[in-house]
Amino acid sequence: MRRSLIQAGSKLIEEKGLAGLSLREVARAAGVSHTAPYRHFQDKADLIAAIAQVGFEQLTDGAGKAARRHDGDPKKQFVAASVQYILFGVKHPRMAHLLFGGVINMRTAPRALKQASWAAFQLVETIINNGKRAGVFRNRDTMELAVTTWSGIHGLAQLISCGYLTRLAATHRQVETLGKMVSQLLLTGILNTDEKSEGTIHQQTSL
Repeated sequence: MRRSLIQAGSKLIEEKGLAGLSLREVARAAGVSHTAPYRHFQDKADLIAAIAQVGFEQLTDGAGKAARRHDGDPKKQFVAASVQYILFGVKHPRMAHLLFGGVINMRTAPRALKQASWAAFQLVETIINNGKRAGVFRNRDTMELAVTTWSGIHGLAQLISCGYLTRLAATHRQVETLGKMVSQLLLTGILNTDEKSEGTIHQQTSL
């Protein structure tokens, strides 16, 4: 039942936003008694934390699957995961607001929620570490590179989901194109200098 309640709550948030969420409404949507949610959640805040945890897990799972399609190529993994991250925010703007809009104080959040939120960042770190081992990315502190690139991708996702780039990202294809462009530009900032030089030579040779 807990899973059904979380799913019902997630759907309510997607349809009506946080303002439309209550334990009573979730119970009604899940087809259970209005007291049933209290057997699984202490209060509305507890339910919201559980919904957010699942949201982070879905975000990380989607980005991870996109990256794994390019095993052995950290650059393509970075771009694929970044685009999927952006698409998640566009497809689920209200969920993205719950995860990143300051609704939840991560300092006091339940441990499971903190771990789920951190997993998304760890995915970026893993891709960067793979690139560093392959000599593709700069041999700098992984945390620095991850924060720098993730900030750029997250910023673009927020701008699109909040409607600031409607002329550039009005369709799914436009969002993908814009996401690839920005992630590739961010990628150039973390590439190994020798790797960038070789890439330039290869481009010139192929003309």
